[in-house]
Amino acid sequence: MTLIRAPLAPDFFMTLALTGELDTGSIPALCELTSQVLAEGSRHLVMDLSAVTRCDNASFFTLLGIRQAIHHMGGSLILTDPSPSVQDALAHSALRDLLHLHDVLAKEAPCDPARPDALPDNPE
Repeated sequence: MTLIRAPLAPDFFMTLALTGELDTGSIPALCELTSQVLAEGSRHLVMDLSAVTRCDNASFFTLLGIRQAIHHMGGSLILTDPSPSVQDALAHSALRDLLHLHDVLAKEAPCDPARPDALPDNPE
């Protein structure tokens, strides 16, 4: 798996583009990068899943845990543009109702990262 960081705004918003397999072998790298980005000051993350070729159930539990940790820090995590592999895997997962995937490429209701209160996964 390859992870690419793309800042949306300095020190607050960050997009992480995941490429390749998201599975038990790549989870440590994902957790490490996420921790590093949060330690640097980003609080609102977007994970682009459009280039993920394979995803397992353990990865969904990890994404859920990452989202919860970010919420406890006052931030948010948006999972966007799921590849067909991710969509299929989530459809067969017990977590399908807990992990919401936003298909920005399909012009779903846009998320305005300038308004953290408008982000779909931001706790009330």
